[in-house]
Amino acid sequence: MNDKKEKNFYWSTGVTRKEVIQSLNDNSYSVFRMQSNRRKLVILTTLVLFVMAFTTYIAQPKFRSYLDIVLMAYVLWAYSQFRKSVRNVADAPDELLDERQIAVRNAGYLHAYRYLAGIGMVYVFFYFLNTTELFQSIFGVPSHNFSQMVFSYCMWTACLPSMVLAWLLPSENLNESQ
Repeated sequence: MNDKKEKNFYWSTGVTRKEVIQSLNDNSYSVFRMQSNRRKLVILTTLVLFVMAFTTYIAQPKFRSYLDIVLMAYVLWAYSQFRKSVRNVADAPDELLDERQIAVRNAGYLHAYRYLAGIGMVYVFFYFLNTTELFQSIFGVPSHNFSQMVFSYCMWTACLPSMVLAWLLPSENLNESQ
């Protein structure tokens, strides 16, 4: 008689039970349920995240700050669109998914963490390259402020599992008349 109470919020993944169940059962039309549109969003977000990491080399501080704000807003919007387009499968706990969805999610995480290791190596390479005089003379702006690079990497860690699923999952055939 020791029934376990169902969790309503999953702290480790940042989703609610209601949100995941609604997303999995959602039949409404979304432009990002088409694989080609999701892939375009993945490519654009990848470019934006890399640009965000290197805005520290823009010499004009006012332009750089405005660009940072626009890029951050775009990445946060894209992150929410990725989560919706893959129906929160990347963030849902095992108990709310079936075996096929769990297998797809786990494969997505495997690819995402491999890509994240490569992205981290690129960022570390540029961090150490930044200390050389040649690199500073090419860009003309020595930079010791890497807060945007850190924020960009944090957004990579949040977005990449959903980005990988958005790239891999096929288009959904939804009946638009519902």
